[in-house]
Amino acid sequence: MSPPGGRLPAPTRGVFAIEDQQLLLPDPIALDTSFVVNALLATQPLHPACSALLTRIFDSSVSVVTSDLLRVELAETAFAIALKGRWGRTWRAHRTDGRSRRPATHLLNDTISRYDKMFRALTHISIRLDRVTDATTILMSDYGLASYDATHAASAIAAGAKAIVTLDTGFALLPASLLTIYTDRSRLASCRQKRPH
Repeated sequence: MSPPGGRLPAPTRGVFAIEDQQLLLPDPIALDTSFVVNALLATQPLHPACSALLTRIFDSSVSVVTSDLLRVELAETAFAIALKGRWGRTWRAHRTDGRSRRPATHLLNDTISRYDKMFRALTHISIRLDRVTDATTILMSDYGLASYDATHAASAIAAGAKAIVTLDTGFALLPASLLTIYTDRSRLASCRQKRPH
């Protein structure tokens, strides 16, 4: 039976929307920094969707995979968010100003505290960087991934995760056979277009 209008449904190419309530959660599932930032910080634009998926992950008791890199990236991102909120485009010039660093450090510490609390409540598989160094460089050279994305992807694959939750379209450079991508609706088309055929 053809869909209404006679059009065939668009191929998913292994990319699915986190807003979809029917989305299956594989066990384990990998998390990228971009998702975790939005899930933990209410000021972020995709907080509602990311927080809702994180709640589903909690409720379903699936294991969560992260790279050791995530905690460091999360700290950097929280620090930068606070500086950008105060100084806008000139935030980098204020990074060394002690008065500017105080609120940035506060947000950094609060975010890391929430992160640690979150992972104490989950079955968490943390992958050490030295375990995936070779795989990271292979993903970079074979698919053109940036080093941080390649590290998260290599960590997911090393732990046997079939899917990664991310708001970063760079992961779409990987073939669907390596990782399924769970992202927000606004990035579906871009991710599907980037995926190798």
